[in-house]
Amino acid sequence: MKNWFLVLAVLCVYMIVTPAFQCGNRGPENDCTNYVSDTVFIPMEISKHFNNINIYDTIKFSSTVTDTLKPINSSQFVYPFTALNSNIQAYKVVSNGSGAILNYANIEFNPLVYEGQFQSYSNQGYGFLYNRNEPNNFLKGGLVAGRSGLYLCTVNTNNNYYEFVIYQTCSQYKMLNYIPPSQQQKQYWDSLGVSVLRLNGNYNQEIAKKSDMNYFFVHVN
Repeated sequence: MKNWFLVLAVLCVYMIVTPAFQCGNRGPENDCTNYVSDTVFIPMEISKHFNNINIYDTIKFSSTVTDTLKPINSSQFVYPFTALNSNIQAYKVVSNGSGAILNYANIEFNPLVYEGQFQSYSNQGYGFLYNRNEPNNFLKGGLVAGRSGLYLCTVNTNNNYYEFVIYQTCSQYKMLNYIPPSQQQKQYWDSLGVSVLRLNGNYNQEIAKKSDMNYFFVHVN
């Protein structure tokens, strides 16, 4: 009997001190001592976008996203997309008496799709689904102006995530939309006299900052 107790005691000690039995220790291959956190840009081109357009003119946009992603500060990697979505939300710039502020502009534009599909969901804005031709994803569409005014449009692409982040072993990559600065019409910030625009009547929710890369202004005559 004493020998059995001795064997059990030795086995318990072995389980405690052996790494394979230690909770949370998966071996040196998953020891993330150099965890990578980086950013990948998703490009969006605003073609035929002018400082001033007229009612019934079309603002065209296009985006091509390849499965080979190139982070800003780390090595490229391959991520096969399965359902790449994009949301464009238009806001009308108005004044609330103390400064510029934004209202939703959901009926001021009519969306078009040339390559891709409309994406139905319950959120605000216009939803689009990229066409996939492996290893590339394509989206081309337009917004037909229906009412005059100054508008801010934001672009947010996702892969069925609230915040689009790709996780790899010992790394994560935040996906951010990128519109070339020359197509954003940033000069309107100076005329508005602000560097941040917030949503009217919604706890002053911040929609866009001057330094952001995922928006553009358009003035409709």
